[in-house]
Amino acid sequence: MGENVLIKINTVQMDFKGNKDNIELITEGKLYVKNNATYVVYEESEISGMKGTTSRLKITEDCIVIKKIGRNNSELVFELGKRFKTLYRTPHGSFDMEIVTKKIEINTINSHKNLDITIEYDLNISGLFEGKNSINIKIN
Repeated sequence: MGENVLIKINTVQMDFKGNKDNIELITEGKLYVKNNATYVVYEESEISGMKGTTSRLKITEDCIVIKKIGRNNSELVFELGKRFKTLYRTPHGSFDMEIVTKKIEINTINSHKNLDITIEYDLNISGLFEGKNSINIKIN
């Protein structure tokens, strides 16, 4: 069944012109541990612009996978120094997306149930957006 957790996600998106956009989401979710990986599942909201989408984080020692299923479908794989290409599907159409992970920090506080995660990466979406993103995820 999983453990109930509180999830705080802060995303900062900065384009190459220096324009910054900050999105913060606080929600409840479920945490599972299976086969040396921690999974966190939660529902997106109107604040994130993805209501009707379920997000799943898979956290291992050196990799984080964020999979979104529902109105918006995507899978992002964050591995330090690696380039990942995917198709981002929305109700408005599909877009090619490419990320290059620059930094991953996974800090466990007291147990697998208390995590502080930082991801920094370069993002390019079909030439529509190019910039640097950072995500901070706190789970407790």
